[in-house]
Amino acid sequence: MNKPTGIAIGIAVIVIIVIIAYQVNESQIKQYEIDYQIVGPISIDKSKYVLGENVYITFSLHPLEDGTVAFNRPDGKTYYSFDFNGSLKPDGKAYFRPSLERVADMCVKEDIVGTWTVLVTGTTLTEDRKNLTLQPKEIQFEFIDKVLQDGTQFNGNVCDPSE
Repeated sequence: MNKPTGIAIGIAVIVIIVIIAYQVNESQIKQYEIDYQIVGPISIDKSKYVLGENVYITFSLHPLEDGTVAFNRPDGKTYYSFDFNGSLKPDGKAYFRPSLERVADMCVKEDIVGTWTVLVTGTTLTEDRKNLTLQPKEIQFEFIDKVLQDGTQFNGNVCDPSE
């Protein structure tokens, strides 16, 4: 083999390796940065999530705060909720990860993708934290149509037995 042919083969191998490395990096979905969203005594860790990612919730309650937090899907149906009572449990953490589930009537990934609403109802402190209010509070966050890992659990329709 002559020298120019060897150099050409070496350059071709390097180009192929660079292309493969670039494609592997592009296929990995990056999670969004933490940017806490706070409403009343409840906070979630982000404003945007990708499919397959956990939504982390923390709460820090005054002893007189008592109510319910509901996480509503884009179609308005409640996916996850919990009660809170500051006199029983002033601080806590929880999380959930939406997935395709027949029992939750979330059949296709489009049932998850979109804007979700967190609704806090019951007795909470006012914004200045000096008085109590029964005024509901809400924040929104979004699930983006990108899958965290291999994505097979978000393919098809889990409510359709033929798929």
